[in-house]
Amino acid sequence: MKKFLLFAFAPLLLAACASVQEAQNFANCTYALRGVEISDYNVNSLSFNVYVGITNLNRKEAAAIKKFEGEMFMNDVKVADVSFDNVRIEPGSVKNQKVYLNVPMETFSSKLLGLVSMGSATVDYHLTGTAYFDTPLGEVPVPVDIGRYGSSN
Repeated sequence: MKKFLLFAFAPLLLAACASVQEAQNFANCTYALRGVEISDYNVNSLSFNVYVGITNLNRKEAAAIKKFEGEMFMNDVKVADVSFDNVRIEPGSVKNQKVYLNVPMETFSSKLLGLVSMGSATVDYHLTGTAYFDTPLGEVPVPVDIGRYGSSN
């Protein structure tokens, strides 16, 4: 009977070990806001390319983000929701994930709009959200909070 229970619980134990390993891989990632560039503008909106740098510090295992959901702020003003999904970062490497944002003009105050459109060094960019990854035991959320202060380049 003991052998039967051991064999019955073996797959669960293996799944739990795999889940712990995946969680450890993800925990070994660091995040940075690499850049924010204006890609297009018109009377109604400004479009940005935002580059999120994700570094996998683990030298043996890849890290895979199922999805990211967050918010982008400029000088403490929320300008857009940010999301991306299915990003794989190879062991010991950096992935610069490009995110396209289209922000309505009414989101900006006149002062912030002037700073952003001139590429001013006084614009502070901040991205906060949650990254999710799948494990055999379910989806695991990890908070992400990154910023870039100064130039939009």
